[in-house]
Order: sequence, then C-alpha cells, then structure tokens
Amino acid sequence: MKIKKNGLYTLLIFIVGACLGALVFMGIFGRAILMPSNTSWIFAHPDDSTQHYLGWVFYRNTPWTFPICMTDGLSSDGMVSCMYTDSIPLFAIFFKILSPLLPETFQYYGIWGVFCFALNGGFGALLLSRIKNNIIFTSLGSFFYTIFFPSITRITHHNSLGAIWLIMIAIILTLDHNRKYKHGFTPVVLWTLACVSATLIHIYFIPMIYFAMTGYLILVVFKDKKYIRAAAVAISSTVFSVLSLYVIGAFEGKSSYADGGYGFYSANINTFFNSMGHSKYIRMLNTTPGQYEGYGYLGFGMLVCCFLGIIIIFTRLEKKNGSVIKNAFAYIKKYRIEFIAFGAVFIVSFLWALSTTVAYNQNVVFSITLPDFIIRKLSIFRATGRFVWLPCLIIMTTAMWLVTKLRKKSAAAALTICVWLQGMDVRNFRTELHDEYAYIHIVPENITTEEWEELSEGVKEVAFVPLDPDFRAYKQLYFEVANLASKKGIKLSSFYLARSDNDSIARYADEQYKLLTSGNGRKDVLYSFFKEEDIPKGLKNFKIYRTGEFIFGKVK
Repeated sequence: MKIKKNGLYTLLIFIVGACLGALVFMGIFGRAILMPSNTSWIFAHPDDSTQHYLGWVFYRNTPWTFPICMTDGLSSDGMVSCMYTDSIPLFAIFFKILSPLLPETFQYYGIWGVFCFALNGGFGALLLSRIKNNIIFTSLGSFFYTIFFPSITRITHHNSLGAIWLIMIAIILTLDHNRKYKHGFTPVVLWTLACVSATLIHIYFIPMIYFAMTGYLILVVFKDKKYIRAAAVAISSTVFSVLSLYVIGAFEGKSSYADGGYGFYSANINTFFNSMGHSKYIRMLNTTPGQYEGYGYLGFGMLVCCFLGIIIIFTRLEKKNGSVIKNAFAYIKKYRIEFIAFGAVFIVSFLWALSTTVAYNQNVVFSITLPDFIIRKLSIFRATGRFVWLPCLIIMTTAMWLVTKLRKKSAAAALTICVWLQGMDVRNFRTELHDEYAYIHIVPENITTEEWEELSEGVKEVAFVPLDPDFRAYKQLYFEVANLASKKGIKLSSFYLARSDNDSIARYADEQYKLLTSGNGRKDVLYSFFKEEDIPKGLKNFKIYRTGEFIFGKVK
C-alpha cells in the first residue's frame, strides 16, 4: 500500500529520525549518563561540563529575579546570567520551575544529550526530505547527522554546542524559501523562533543561523521578489533575539563581552578530513594550537559519499551534449541565484571559521593583521572554528543529494554502504566514550565531608586570594569548592565563568587579602590560597588547613 505523503508522513519521517538519533546516543554513551542523580561523569573529568552543572546548581538556589537567569553567589562582582556558565538557559529555566519537585542532586545534561541527538536525527531527516521525500532515504541519511563527529565531541564537554539541529533548521528554512504557507507570516515566526532558541541555548548559534539566513534573504529577494518578507524576517529575528538576551540577563553587569583568543581558536584548512585521533581509519593530521575548536571531521563514510558525489557530477555532465565545463556553466547559469545564495553561505562561514590566521596542518599560509579595536569586537565570538559546522552540514547534505541522482537501487546501496562505513569509523571513539560515560564511577575528593564541616562552620563566603592571573586554570579547586559551597548557600568571590569582569574581582580579592594580612581578616570568610607563597606569615588567630591539594585558612 502506498503511503500518502502528507503532514503525517512528514511527522513520521521526523519521529523515525529522532528515534534513531536517540538510539545512537545510548549506543555511544550508555544509559547511566541519563540518570539525573548521576553526577560522577561530570566530576570525574573536571572541565566545561562541570562548570555548566555548577552554574545550574547556583542558579537553582538563587531566588527568582529579573532578568530571569541571574545567578547569585559566583562572583564578588554581583549576579551573573547562567548563560555565562553555559548552563543552557532553555533547560535551566524549565527545570528551575520544577525545582521543588526535583531531588537535591539533579543534572539534566544527559537528558540534554539524548534530546540533541534525537533532534539532530529528526531535523536531519526533515532536511533530507527536502531532497527526496522517501522515509528509507531520510532514515538512512539521518545517521550522518547523529554520527557527526563535532557534535559527539561536544555533548559531554561543551554540552550546549551539541545542538547542531539549530543549524539544520536554518538550512531547512532556507530551502523552503518559496514554500507556500497558509499564513504569510509563518516564515517570519519560524526564523524568529530559531533565533530565540539559539539565544536560550548558546549564543554562538545566533551568527550561524544568520549566516544561513543570508542565503535565505538572497533567494527571497532576488528569486522570489518577496521584499517585505525578507525585511520582516531580518527585523523580527534581530529584535526578538536582542529582547530574549535582555530577558535572560546577557547585558547585565560590567563584564566584557570580548575575550582573548580570536585567530587562535580557528579552523584548519584540513578540518573536513582531519580526524584528530577519533577515526578508526583516517589518521590524525597536525594543526596549530587551539584549532580543536575548529573540529569539522566529516567521517570516513561521508568522505566516501562526497567522493562518490564528485564522480556523479562529472558522469552526469559528460552524458550531456558539449564539454563538461560548458555543461557545468550552463547548469550554474540556470540556477545562478541558488549557487550565489548557498555559495555565499558556505564561503563566508568557512572563511569566518579560518579567521585571520589561515593554516594548513601546522603551516600558516597567511595571516591578516587587524586593528585592535576590530579584534576586540570580533573576539565576542573568539572561537571562530565552530562556524565550520555550517559548511560541514552543507557538504553532507549536498553529497547525499548527489547520491539520489543514481538509480533507486544503486542510490540505496551506496547510501547504506556509506552509513555502514561511518558507523565503523566511529567504533573506536564510541568504545572510548562508552567506557567513560556508561558507568557510574567513584570520584576521589580532595576535601572530605568531615573536613568541609570544619572548614565551612560559620562561613558565608569563600575568598580566593590573591587572585591568580591564570585563576581559571585552577578548575579542580573551583569546582570542588563550588560543589560543596552550593549545598550550604556559601558564596564565592570568583568562579570559572565564560565572561567576567576580571579587574573587578581581582580588586576585591586584593582588598580581602590586604585586610587579612593586616590582621583584620573576616571570621565569616574561608580563605583559599592558590600557592604556598600566598599564605600570610605571622598572623595570630589564623589557622591553615591543607586538604588534599588545596590550602585554606580561617580567622579564629
């Protein structure tokens, strides 16, 4: 019986892709990571995910205020938005509403992981349905969007960046530029919702969506001649993005929105075929330092698919009358606006990912020097390498589109083989991740419960003094102390934040340190010292505690 390809069929395509994505997640990471009470995987590898979890814990303990994502207790500079602990505001707000019903220990990052993999598969399938509305094709192809190496590496490290599905939505909307909706304002609403969702997940997705939107605007203006729609999409998306950032507290405080590292955290020209050690078949290539942020490995199966796509292009062009070059130019001329739109999206986003220092392997091809004031503005999005994900998705989708140009059975066989190769390629990486995250581990502690009871008695604040210029490098200290402090409502003078006013918190730390060394230390403060030489000498009524690798002090 032939299935009618209507709205229900489209929904079925999405559901199948989403289910396959969720299965891929559990196959890689296991089920233990989904347990809300399991935080062992978060503390076993102190890194960004630990920061995100602790940001949520402090946000959960902060009374509701406006802006709604403000978090207290993480900085002497005042409250900060949980977006600056990368705690995924979308989930943080939702689970804070449910907080009275939740257990004391609750992490939603495992849930977020399977949520992203499901949506990566679901929206990947919807994206492919724009190419060929066949559920077998969309289901097979959706595996490439879930077995997407850059997303896999992010989901337990920089969790919010696993939402590659946001970019897929933008590409789908671009492909649907001439779709006839029941209501004319529907595209405006959809683009606006995509941008607002990005603000509530991770700010880096906003420019990625706007890059894709550029292609959409080119198509709407120059092909569809819908000038009002183009203006409405751009204005509405911008206005509501800024408004949503305001609501979650992005503009609160005196912190600088820029940070160092622009041109350092970039993508390498070899990014599409550089496995960085995660492939079973493709060896790791060299990069310059910091280019792990520009990880865009397509996977062996997709690389084979791309190679096959190139062969298909030349084969089809050769079958037509005239030379290959002549036929290629004729095709480009016929679809010139589409080529301009998607070509612009690809080139701009890829060049942005490469940034001002273009390198192939370890060799810098060329470097552009820009004025400091421009660098400071660009440094708002300093990890430019992440923008390579949009070109990755364009390449993947184009390759699968080309495969559909084969005969039906040949296309199915080719895609099946490529998917199988992709799954084989991720096997070693999967084994490594499964061993780390599929089981509950015992995490060693530097501070025992008994020690903390003594250290925290009568304490209202932990002051890290004097503030080390590289204080963010002391992750283990900050994370372990923050976890314990959160359970007793104790504030921290500083923390590992994505954005902070370092000058302000350094001044505060210096003030507290001077009071302490002058004999006027506070009894309600637990002093934490980064180095042995920071410990004040000759102070009366001041006791030093050494717990594991950490050094604390209290005024008696």
